[in-house]
Amino acid sequence: MKDENKSKIFTLPAETLFQTYMDLISRKESEEIYRLNEPIGEGIMRHTHIAKGIELVYSELESYSPNYQAEKKEVDGLEIMYIVDGHGEFELQNRQFASGEKGDVMIFNCKSAVKKAMLGKSGMNCISLILFTDDVISFLNNYLETEDFNKSNFFNDIRKSDSAIAFPCGDLLEKLFLETIRLPSAYSKHTVKLAVIHAIVLLIKKFKDNDRCDIRIKSDSSDLYFSGTTGRKVQNVRRLINLNLEKEISIEELASKVNLNRTTLQKVFKEMYGLTINEYRTKARLQLAKNLMVSTELSITEIAGRCGYTNASKFSEVFKKNEGLLPKDWRK
Repeated sequence: MKDENKSKIFTLPAETLFQTYMDLISRKESEEIYRLNEPIGEGIMRHTHIAKGIELVYSELESYSPNYQAEKKEVDGLEIMYIVDGHGEFELQNRQFASGEKGDVMIFNCKSAVKKAMLGKSGMNCISLILFTDDVISFLNNYLETEDFNKSNFFNDIRKSDSAIAFPCGDLLEKLFLETIRLPSAYSKHTVKLAVIHAIVLLIKKFKDNDRCDIRIKSDSSDLYFSGTTGRKVQNVRRLINLNLEKEISIEELASKVNLNRTTLQKVFKEMYGLTINEYRTKARLQLAKNLMVSTELSITEIAGRCGYTNASKFSEVFKKNEGLLPKDWRK
């Protein structure tokens, strides 16, 4: 019976999706809270039904193995995810790759089911809109008393793509997503519904204005699809940096290690992580330094060496520039 439920998962109500793979913790008037079951992962999901074809999910994930997502291919729809905190790296079933950090929006279509999710050490908190194309189009036209919405302008290129898309969230869109997880108050269910509708319309307009989004969103160089091969190579560079913070590996050497040219590496790294390679390395080193200052009795000079600084004075200079305090003062 369990296998039968699994094969029908996306033809049944969204509530069945959660009940099949998760334990119900509580149910309120307009939402349910679930705990993930093994082997799906660890964490909780809060599910709210917004309208026919629109489901809102807030997730606090420690680990995640989305092995049920293959069934999504049976329907025409999207998952639009805003990363509130943490980061995630996703390998799709077609071996494409996508990555998102705190403050990013990621869009997955039902043809690009996620095979593997790798979350940061602190997990990932995210807000997801699960949209079923035909129902959402019908709802928007009825709700807004229009005929403006149709399949040709409802994320058409993304729905046909075999990849996922990630891009930095703008201020207004971020505000709308965060509005959906504010503490309940009078009329809160109405404000949440309006915020969700506003966010969907903004995103439809964004991709309609950009005309096409098959490989790169033309009007904004920060919006792009990540190819599997290049994405994985850049991910490996990030791992190399994190594993060798005490070393000064040049960008040329990093590019050589993953068989990318320097220009491509620098460009894609900045687009994926929002920082240059050197900016990322500095932030990672300073985070390591703070961890060592809190958890060990090592001297500032020893910590500087472990973080790739042969000169303690230079380390202190960089630390103060970024953190506003000298290391010794921060430690206190």
